[in-house]
Amino acid sequence: MKIVIAPDSFKETMTAKTVAKTMASAVKEVWPDAQCVEVPMADGGEGTTESLVDALDGELREVAVVDALGRARTAHFGWIAQQRLAVLEVAQAIGIEHIRPEERDPKCSGTAGVGMILNHILDLAPRKIIVGLGGSATNDGGWGMCYELGIRATSSDGNSVGPFEPLNLSDAAHIDVSNLDSRWKDVEVILACDVTNPLLGESGATAVFGPQKGVKPEEIALFDGALAVWGHLMDDHCASPVAHRAGAGAAGGLGAAFMAFLGAENKSGVDVVIDTVGLENIVQDADLVLTGEGGIDFQTKFGKTPWGVMRTARKYGVPTVAFAGKLGEGIDSLYDDGFAAIVPTVREVSDLATALAKAQPSLFESVKMMCRILNVTCNMWSK
Repeated sequence: MKIVIAPDSFKETMTAKTVAKTMASAVKEVWPDAQCVEVPMADGGEGTTESLVDALDGELREVAVVDALGRARTAHFGWIAQQRLAVLEVAQAIGIEHIRPEERDPKCSGTAGVGMILNHILDLAPRKIIVGLGGSATNDGGWGMCYELGIRATSSDGNSVGPFEPLNLSDAAHIDVSNLDSRWKDVEVILACDVTNPLLGESGATAVFGPQKGVKPEEIALFDGALAVWGHLMDDHCASPVAHRAGAGAAGGLGAAFMAFLGAENKSGVDVVIDTVGLENIVQDADLVLTGEGGIDFQTKFGKTPWGVMRTARKYGVPTVAFAGKLGEGIDSLYDDGFAAIVPTVREVSDLATALAKAQPSLFESVKMMCRILNVTCNMWSK
């Protein structure tokens, strides 16, 4: 019996690798001869780097960068040498979690730290880079990143725009890309992101995501105006305009800069991970697939890991069982869409802290129980 175990992390408790190992151990207690194939997964958000490094036998590398306010910090990225593949999450450098609420000020925040990671990766001669967008504290349209990559913007009177001066982009009249490293032409850049917002307007980066980063209501028009100027300059640089593309508004407009200057392509996060780990080849001859994450509800079908795993297994008629610490609204619709079962792992009434502390043993017992139930069911049907 071949069982593919492809979970996401259980937030605040277990990494995807730990979840997979826990599930495999539980399966082996009931079915000692089962072939368990562990494939840590993610959907492009937090934990994507670690999951791909674990799944592809890569390594985490550290690099000195700056955060959204220009303060020194250490970030990490994933490097899979055999594939010459790098994986990074922009939040490692410019994540909002690194900035205390009272410090958040997009007027003096920038994405330079992301450019520092990219410069370090470029010296490794990568063939491909997967970028997890999301969780940024910035709203600079990726300008700070571009500055670190060698791009310069100046006003009509020759004043340069600094890397932490996003509102000064409103005065930008020219960009100079002559110092952008030519090696980027040989690198495939994939954005793992489910955000489809454009750069500008009512559904753009500033209006939708700006307030949670500290953009005040009276500042939305200022930021959107600055990004409009920057967006026109990017569009003029590109053969195909980027400002209105789906995903251009991701991470405060960082998506647009990746598309404009590094030729990045935006894809569903979970699809990127599925393709990268080769999940389709792994599941096609499986008897059962196990997946899961901390919480599952009706939103799971909008690009979450369990949905992507089930959808892949469904192509080959392989049943998928999902496990979750919390089951939310709309679970029944997921059965209609193809899940064989969705199993809660919380085994007793307790407070949140206790439930989180017991997450791993609870998962172990829940998977073991599922295997025992399948044993009984199979024996009944075989009579």
